[in-house]
Amino acid sequence: MHAVSAGEAASAIPLMREMRAENAATPVYLSVGTPAGRQTAERQAAAYVNGIFYAPLDYASCIRRVLKVIRPSLLVVLETEIWPNLYVEVKRSGRGLVIVNGRISHQSWPRYEKAKWLLEPVLQLPDRIFVQSSTDRDRYARLGAAASRLMTAGNLKYDAATTAREPLDLPTFGAQQIWIAASTAGPNERGSVQESAIDEDDVVLNTFRVLAAEFPRLLLILAPRQPSRFDAVAEKLERAGLRFLRRTALVREPSLHLELPGVLLLDTIGELSRIYALADVVFVGGSIAPRGGHNIIEPAAAGKAVVIGPHMQNFESIVEDFRKARAVVQIQEASALAEAVRDLLRDREKAREIGLRARSVVEEHRGTAARLARDLWQIYYAASPRPPRGALSHLMLVGLAALWREGGKIKRRRAEHHARSLAPLPAAVISVGGITMGGSGKTPFTNFLAQQLHARGYPTGILMRGYRRRTPAKYLALAPGAKIPAAFTGDEAQIYLRTGISPVGIGANRYQTAQILLRQFPSTRVLLLDDGFQHAGLMRDLDIVLIDGLDPFGQEAIFPLGRLREPLEALSRADVFVITRVESNLQFQAICKRLKEYNRRAPVFRMQIRARCWRDYLTGACLEELPARRVGAFCGLGNPETFRRTLESLGLEVVYQWYFEDHHHYKPFELQRIAHQARAHGAEILVTTEKDRVNCPPHLSKIIAPLDLAWLEIDVELDRQEEFLSLIEAKIWRAEVRR
Repeated sequence: MHAVSAGEAASAIPLMREMRAENAATPVYLSVGTPAGRQTAERQAAAYVNGIFYAPLDYASCIRRVLKVIRPSLLVVLETEIWPNLYVEVKRSGRGLVIVNGRISHQSWPRYEKAKWLLEPVLQLPDRIFVQSSTDRDRYARLGAAASRLMTAGNLKYDAATTAREPLDLPTFGAQQIWIAASTAGPNERGSVQESAIDEDDVVLNTFRVLAAEFPRLLLILAPRQPSRFDAVAEKLERAGLRFLRRTALVREPSLHLELPGVLLLDTIGELSRIYALADVVFVGGSIAPRGGHNIIEPAAAGKAVVIGPHMQNFESIVEDFRKARAVVQIQEASALAEAVRDLLRDREKAREIGLRARSVVEEHRGTAARLARDLWQIYYAASPRPPRGALSHLMLVGLAALWREGGKIKRRRAEHHARSLAPLPAAVISVGGITMGGSGKTPFTNFLAQQLHARGYPTGILMRGYRRRTPAKYLALAPGAKIPAAFTGDEAQIYLRTGISPVGIGANRYQTAQILLRQFPSTRVLLLDDGFQHAGLMRDLDIVLIDGLDPFGQEAIFPLGRLREPLEALSRADVFVITRVESNLQFQAICKRLKEYNRRAPVFRMQIRARCWRDYLTGACLEELPARRVGAFCGLGNPETFRRTLESLGLEVVYQWYFEDHHHYKPFELQRIAHQARAHGAEILVTTEKDRVNCPPHLSKIIAPLDLAWLEIDVELDRQEEFLSLIEAKIWRAEVRR
């Protein structure tokens, strides 16, 4: 999230809170543009974010560095921060981009309108622009934003006001009337919409002198907007001969007393929202001086009567909400302030009614954060982020990706032509594959499917290539439970063999491998083609495509530009989709929606991988629990993020982690180094995956001593499992009838 200053940072907090409620595991970072914004973020947002930093300068190189480090899937921009290079780089790298709480004030509109030639192409980039009001929506549309992406969502500031902390226990010195003058502006203060000599502190103090004669037990709490003006206002109070006390002095010496009528100078940061409950009347500054006004929602949420001046351009839609409800008192000139405040101090019932109406306005407009959070998660899950690249490297990778795509098409056409000339196999063939490079859970899913079919009376064999196996044998057909070195089979075959249910055929030509396996194991009724979606050399009866929830669409680009093995249009060939590693229902729904763009007929199922138990490296025995919680982790998976998240979900403290390429064969010196580094970081045991255990050398205990090693055995959970298996059985029956 990007929130330039204090107001935007405060508005971001309820949105972050709602998003965290949906998914607490996803990291959230907050960038700011001003010191005030950073102070507010560190004070109020620290509990919701993983990091706070100043936004990068709007140069492509600076932005790319930030994107490479944080690797966000979604950028949420608060209010009207339009940075061309930031927007372009975010969208070029496949990330979601959203403007929330968007607004364009009446004062700013002429400047934006003149810059339409620059803003129009930039405003075409966001996936959504959520604006505060219909007026803001119209202005964004006139600047060139697509109408289909514009939505009126309300104002987050209403939710932000409800996140205030407990009221401050502040002494009131026996006051009978309390008037708060909040966020007062000095002459020509930085941020004013026009030059002006008006000093709101002078206006407030002159008004206080008038009111003090009528209300001898009056307490004025004066809160200047800029901390740099605290000392100057204190000197002004002293020169005027008014009785006053500084809040900081009261903090140091709580026994101090203020004789009334008097002024309490609030020269602290972050306390104003916690004292509104004390007030009878609140004047919100920056509105008599042409500053554009300040937020009136916080005192309104406290149920207080609020007085404002004529200059509220920064909060047009909010003020209009309150005007319609007769929930605010607006004066047109400084001289009217005394009469407005006097009227409310005299008529407490009138002040109470205005305050109640003001609170009702706030309550009525609450809920924007909750509505936005759901929409933002859908955009987040639909994004396909990829590494940001410069123009030269991008062009080179585009060329290589084009070669990969065309080569794949030619290879597929030849393989399909050859497959049509082959005699059908006397068994149903079910392919389990994916569209992206790397792991999507194909091995545990294939193992799960083999076990389920075996339990239903369908003897099943598994066909696979045997990636990275080292043996002169062109084809292998191995009995369930066969003991054979992993070097001859590849790591994944070992997992199938250890299950002891299905024979395994290994060979590059899956048709020849199938014939050998069926001769040796003639009772086999079903062949599972492992990682077979792109293998066109063998006709199949069903194509099951696994979609990795952590990167469902392979960065939207063909390898090596992205992680796709073939264009997304190939998803039209799938008969069934199984989405793996999805973190929430919103994520599942977002991926389903995208899949329907390419294939509306294939049903979609959801798979979760769960930890079954830890197994001891030496004995293979199942451990009730690990003997230690501080672990050093290593793995070589297509997507190692899944292993890290699993360890976190098990409550382990991963003090050291080392990731290798998929199917990595570990050398003794590598494991020795891992063990040394893990011990140096305080690890008490090493942990890895079942596949990585297969790829470890013998005599491992000597290499990693004095640490022990445990590997994780996993289970598969499939939503609507009976429906899925019934669909598979129907396909098998039809295949057997045809044969």
